[in-house]
Amino acid sequence: MTDVVDRMDAAGLAEPEATASPSKGERTRQRLLDLAIARFGERGFRATSVSEIARAADLTQAAAYAYFDNKEALFRAAVDADASALIDEITAAVADTAPRDLIPTVVLWAIIGLESHPLAKRLLSGQEPEAIPRLVELPALRRFGEQLAGQLAAGRDTGEVRPDLDPDRLAGGLESLILGLLFNTVLSGNAGVQRHIDGVVEAFDLMVRPAD
Repeated sequence: MTDVVDRMDAAGLAEPEATASPSKGERTRQRLLDLAIARFGERGFRATSVSEIARAADLTQAAAYAYFDNKEALFRAAVDADASALIDEITAAVADTAPRDLIPTVVLWAIIGLESHPLAKRLLSGQEPEAIPRLVELPALRRFGEQLAGQLAAGRDTGEVRPDLDPDRLAGGLESLILGLLFNTVLSGNAGVQRHIDGVVEAFDLMVRPAD
């Protein structure tokens, strides 16, 4: 576990490029979004009001509507922001992972990351089913799939992956497998999850392993 934490720390060591300071309006919008992620993640869409989020941001409800048209728009933005941030973190963390280790490594980083992404975790627990379709439309998930395809293509070039497999199609299947494992993990509270992961990893290894 220490090694995993060390690698997680290393993934965030790069200095960010200098950018223009955000305007007051951009900072206020981000503050509303951060609070929405926390409140919706804790209590859900129906039990959370825009007025309480606005009050926490020291704004009136009317002022909050200057940034988001309604509660639904705020919730959608919060879902997109929290899930995209989690996916981007995982994408960066597994960039150098060998093809056969992709599934367990992605799941491990996702489980760790979910603790700081409450709304994404709530979605994966099935408590906001109407929002789940948004996950598959996120640009962050598309970037993740593209990276997986690149890693699989590299593995094919080095002989780690069967030469007859299509990396793009295989990456799409991997996305589905990983999402399924994450739903299983969160819904079961990790009960028996290692057995499921081991089974999927073994099946994936047999599928991609070059013939002797």
